[in-house]
Amino acid sequence: MDLTTVETQVPPAHAAQPHPPRGDHSCCAYSDDRQKSFAVTAFVGAGLANGERVLYITDTTAARTVTDALGAAGLDVDSAQAMGQLAVQGASQSYLRVLPIDPDAVIAGMRRACEEALAAGYPGLRVAGEMDWCRRSVPGAERLLEYELRLESEVFADLPVTGLCLFDRRLDSAGAAALPIAAHRTHVAPGPHGEGSLQSVPALHVTPLHEGPGARLVGHADLDSRPDLTVALGALVRLPGAAVHLDLTGTDFLDVDALAQLVRTAGILRSEGRRLVLHQPPPSLLRAVEMFPDECSVLEMAA
Repeated sequence: MDLTTVETQVPPAHAAQPHPPRGDHSCCAYSDDRQKSFAVTAFVGAGLANGERVLYITDTTAARTVTDALGAAGLDVDSAQAMGQLAVQGASQSYLRVLPIDPDAVIAGMRRACEEALAAGYPGLRVAGEMDWCRRSVPGAERLLEYELRLESEVFADLPVTGLCLFDRRLDSAGAAALPIAAHRTHVAPGPHGEGSLQSVPALHVTPLHEGPGARLVGHADLDSRPDLTVALGALVRLPGAAVHLDLTGTDFLDVDALAQLVRTAGILRSEGRRLVLHQPPPSLLRAVEMFPDECSVLEMAA
């Protein structure tokens, strides 16, 4: 992710903060262009008003279309671009510049861009990104959920980065983006009066942990949600760290197949010299573990 092409200039009256605040990571799933324009204008406008450096990463939208829309909404786009506070660039110049997509490189680029913004005197970095590419056959797009789960502890936990991922519901008829959308901390209502704010949340999904590598599993795991569990655990395996934590506080039921998937996941991590640590498993899982003690010996329960 090449976020370093924004010119480094010090904006007046904004000094770098010695202790940057925690960042935030939001998602906006919109259904029409008006909803998208409202969300983008509000997000970018708030960043410019706060004196933050703002980066908008397009995908299918032309950069000129974005700047024209922001200008029509009353934002001083020309001045912000001239001083280096606002930049609009294509995804092909950013996280799609080198394929396959590598979450390590993308996260490193975002951290570097934020550190450069702070060094230039901005109080933080604000990044909006169009996520249309995740529905295409882009090499590495299957790692999007892993990337979303890692951002919380590897970027937003200690840097003043404000992120907004833009998902076009019209392009997601198969629901491929449902898990990445649900993995965001907050969801932005795309309409001025809250219309379109309801998100289609899968019956089983994962959200990031704030404190380290891992995820929180939410919902119930049965026959209908089995594919989503497979995808979620596949992303979990790729998270870095000697111990990967899975918080099960938000789960109300896991069937025997879900138990088998957890056992396989723990086995994969153990073969790499790592651990899967389960937190607050539901009674249904504990009963299943008691029925298959030998098979479940690889599972580690947190005290």
